[in-house]
Amino acid sequence: MSPAKTQELGRFRPQLLSFAMRRLRSRDHAEDAVQETLLAALEGMERFGGASSLGTWLIGILKHKIADAQRASSREEPLGYDEDLSYENAPEDGLARRRLVDALDARLRQLPSCAAQVFVLREVMGMDTAEVCSRLAITPSNCWVMHHRVRQRLRACPGIRDAL
Repeated sequence: MSPAKTQELGRFRPQLLSFAMRRLRSRDHAEDAVQETLLAALEGMERFGGASSLGTWLIGILKHKIADAQRASSREEPLGYDEDLSYENAPEDGLARRRLVDALDARLRQLPSCAAQVFVLREVMGMDTAEVCSRLAITPSNCWVMHHRVRQRLRACPGIRDAL
C-alpha cells in the first residue's frame, strides 16, 4: 500500500477513537479496536469499492470490531457472585456461609468459564434463561445443559451438596 493511502487512513484515527470511546468506555479497549480497524482496512483496501466514503467504510469496520470486543469481554467477566451474599446473621452462620462460598468458588474455578457463568447468573444473580443466553451469546438448549451439568458436578461435592 502506498504511503499516501496509509496517511489517508491515519487521518481518520481521531474520529475512530472518539467513536470507539463512546461505545467501549475504556481508552485501552478503544485503542485496540481502532488499531484492529486500521489493520483490517490496510489489509482489505483493495476490496473498498468506493460506494461509500472512506470514513463511513472505516466506521463500519470499527462497529464490527467493537461488537467482537464486547462479545469477548462478556465471556471474560469475573464471576462476581461473592458480593451478593450477605452475612447478617449469627457469626457461626456467617462462617458456614463463608465456607460454602469458598468451596463453591474453588469448584467453579475448575469448570469451564462459560459453564460457571451460567450457574452464577442463574442461581446467584437470579437471571432467567433468556437473559443468560443474551448475555453470554448462547442458545437456551446450551444454557440448560451447562446449568444441569454444573449442578450435577456440584452435587458431588460434600461441602456444597447440602446447599443445593
